[in-house]
Amino acid sequence: MKVLVVLIVAVIAVGAAALVLIYYQPVRPQNDFVSSLDDNDLPPVVFENATNLTNNEHDSVYGQVAAWNSSVYVVWQDSVSGRNYDIFMIKSVDGGISFGPPLNLSNNPGFSEHPQLSASGGNVYAVWADNSQGNREVLFSRSTDSGVNFEGSHNLSSNTSDSYNQEMAVFDNNVYVVWVERDGQDNTRVLFRSSTDGGSTFKEIKGVGSQASIGSFPKVAAYGDDVYVAWNIVEDGAHSGLYFAKSSDRGGTFGDITKLGEDISGESQIAAYKDTVFLISGGLDSADVNGLFLMKSADAGETFADPLQIYARGQFVRPLNVEVVSDNLDVAYVAGQVFSGGNEEILLLEVSGANATSVINLSKNAKISECPSIAMAGDNIYVVWEDLTPGNHEVLYARGSKT
Repeated sequence: MKVLVVLIVAVIAVGAAALVLIYYQPVRPQNDFVSSLDDNDLPPVVFENATNLTNNEHDSVYGQVAAWNSSVYVVWQDSVSGRNYDIFMIKSVDGGISFGPPLNLSNNPGFSEHPQLSASGGNVYAVWADNSQGNREVLFSRSTDSGVNFEGSHNLSSNTSDSYNQEMAVFDNNVYVVWVERDGQDNTRVLFRSSTDGGSTFKEIKGVGSQASIGSFPKVAAYGDDVYVAWNIVEDGAHSGLYFAKSSDRGGTFGDITKLGEDISGESQIAAYKDTVFLISGGLDSADVNGLFLMKSADAGETFADPLQIYARGQFVRPLNVEVVSDNLDVAYVAGQVFSGGNEEILLLEVSGANATSVINLSKNAKISECPSIAMAGDNIYVVWEDLTPGNHEVLYARGSKT
């Protein structure tokens, strides 16, 4: 099925320069993937456009998105001319329709990488890894005025080891950060740090998992007083698998570590809504999988159903860099980098119960699309990803609405 696409180019003045936003506006909110489903399977989310948010001569990579009410924030790492990568952020105050100029959050001589972003009320939080001190450290910065200004960065890890693969979750005034620490002997562990005052101060570093690997990607989610941490161990013999730990006192203490899957060692993601916890796992370069693994808990992470592998009728296969969001007890949305038609595309998968009800190809570009990030606020879903189609790495963005 051919889909007619109208190309609209808008030029927005930003200081002395011009930011060119390229909108790909589909006449119908369908594509080859969607039209292959039955009529009653048409997606309840309609994506209206795809936009090049960065559109510069640099390489802009690893975009991440967060949203709160009508405010949408996008952060990425950018290869600024003549320096290492810096961390930049832009914001929208109209539900992701338009964005303001970029703000440099790191602005230092080191290599700043893999930013993460969260928002709650007027507070916006960013973390990233930085090697300005010689080893990688986890840096944290916050804004208390909805992203207009950011405070100077604060070193959360502050040690001589290598700290990386950081992730963050926020619930109300509580901020939770996890990362991997590797010492000079390649011993690795999952570390955790929390704030209960909106990021003003942080409690002492706490070890969650003493068993980890260099390729572990710890993840964190929170709802109420419950905090959930999951991480993978790959290429470590009997230790390989997906691990999970829960705190019921806002990160004060963690219960026993649970191994959820012997054969599941790819990068995971986690989302929580009330007592429902969605835990998904895709693949890695070193851990190929046929489909997405879904594990769901209905009792606040006390127990999980057996892992379910989702292929979405052959459309969501070999997924990488999967991310998940949910504001519902039964429905979750997954964005993943999926091999499709000889290319890597960004697909959106809706999971209802234990079923994949729809798949949408958000990128459909000529070159590799990778590393998606997803957020939702109200009836809107926001997805950003890194794309090579413009000729260099750019951060593309799509905004969807639940119907």
